[in-house]
Amino acid sequence: MSKKIRLGLFGLGTVGSGLINIIEKRKAQLLESDGIELEVVKAVVRDTNKTRGCTTEDIEITSNLDDILKDDSLDLIVELIGGTDVASTIVKTALNNQKPVVSANKALIAEQGEELLKLANEAQVPFFAEASVGGGIPILKTLRESLVANEIKSLTAIINGTTNFILTKMEEEGLSYKDALQIASELGFAEADPTFDVEGIDAQQKLRILAAHILGGNYPVGEISCEGITALNAHDFAFAEKHDLSIKLLALAIRKNGEIELRVHPTLISNLHPLASVRNEFNAVFLNGDAVGEVMLSGRGAGSLPTASAVYADIVDICTRTSTSSTPKQKTYNTVSIVKKENIETEYYLCFTILDQPGVIGEIASILGKNKISVSSVSAELVENSDDLGVVDVIVHKSKESSLIEAIKEVNQLERTRGEGKFIRIERNI
Repeated sequence: MSKKIRLGLFGLGTVGSGLINIIEKRKAQLLESDGIELEVVKAVVRDTNKTRGCTTEDIEITSNLDDILKDDSLDLIVELIGGTDVASTIVKTALNNQKPVVSANKALIAEQGEELLKLANEAQVPFFAEASVGGGIPILKTLRESLVANEIKSLTAIINGTTNFILTKMEEEGLSYKDALQIASELGFAEADPTFDVEGIDAQQKLRILAAHILGGNYPVGEISCEGITALNAHDFAFAEKHDLSIKLLALAIRKNGEIELRVHPTLISNLHPLASVRNEFNAVFLNGDAVGEVMLSGRGAGSLPTASAVYADIVDICTRTSTSSTPKQKTYNTVSIVKKENIETEYYLCFTILDQPGVIGEIASILGKNKISVSSVSAELVENSDDLGVVDVIVHKSKESSLIEAIKEVNQLERTRGEGKFIRIERNI
C-alpha cells in the first residue's frame, strides 16, 4: 500500500527545477522500493511568470509564503531560496508547525544551524541539509552516520567549485586569474559578482557547518581564518610546479591539543596528495578518522542535478524514516575552542621583490632568524623585462604565524625591498 507525501517547495530555480526532474524520473522506482509517492503540490517563487527548467503544470505556483506555511495538508517543506532572513522565517515556522524540513541553504545553516537543530529536536521532526555542503557529495550524512564510530582528527576539503575551476585553469593552462575567472563566468561557474566565492567566504560558511558536524556546537564565522585566491599569480604556480606542489583553496579543520584549527586559504600541497588531482569544478573532502583512517569523498559540488540529488536523498530519508515511525536522532554538543590565527604553525612559502644587489637575501634571512623562523631553502631570479629587480622565493620550516607576519612586516621596510612580501601556507601532513 503506497503512501503519498505532499511537498511544499520554496524556490524553483536551478536546484528546484532539478529536484522536480529527479522526483519525476525516480517516481516509479521509489513507489516500488519504498511505497512512497512524492508529489510537489505547491511552489513559492519570486517571479510567477518566469520560465522554469521543469514541468510545472500540476504544481500551484505562488509568490505568497503563507500559501505553503499555512497549508496543513502538506507533509514536508523544502527550502531552496537562499539567503537568511526569509529562509529563517520559513524554516522556523515549518518546524514550529511540526513539519519536517529539507534545506540546501549553506548561509542559513552556517549562521543558525544550532538554533534550528534545537528547534527541530523540540518539535521532534527531522531537519536535514545535506545539500548545504558539497553539492552531491554525501558528506554530512557520512559524518553523522557512516563515521559515527570515529573521532575525526582532521578534515581537509575543496568545497568551492568556482575557485577550484579557476585554480585548475591557472595551473594547467597558465592563465591569469582574470582570464580564468572570465572563463568560469562564461561557463556559469562564477556569479556576476564572484566575491563570495573567490574571497573564500562560501568555503568559510561550509567549513562552519562541517565543524558543527564533526564536533557539535557553534563556530562564528569571524573566528574562522579566511583568505581568497585573488592575489595568486603565474609566479606562484611556477614555484609550485618546480617543487612538485599544487595550489588549492582548502578548508581545514584540524584537532590540536583539545582545540581545533578552522581556516580557509590557498594552500600548497604535494602533487601526490589525493586532493591535488581534484580538478575544475569538482569538490572533495579528505577525512582522517581515528578508527577508519583516511577517507576521501569527491564529486561535483554545485549545479542543478548534483545539489538536487542531495536534496532528494534527504527527502527520501525523512519519508522512509517517518513512514516507519522512526525519527533521526540529532544531538548538539559544546563548542570546542578555535585556535587563534596567530598561534597556527605550519610551513610557509614566502615571496619578496627586491633590488638585485648583493646582501639583500642576507638581510631577509637575518630578519627571519631574529623572529625564530628557520629557512629551508632560498632561490632568486630576475624579474622579466627589468634590469634591477629580482624575486626571492623562500621556504621556511614550521613557524608560528604571528612570528611570520611580524618578519614580513620588517622585510617590507627594508630599503632594498619593493612592494609587500606575500606568503602561502604549505601543508604536508594533512
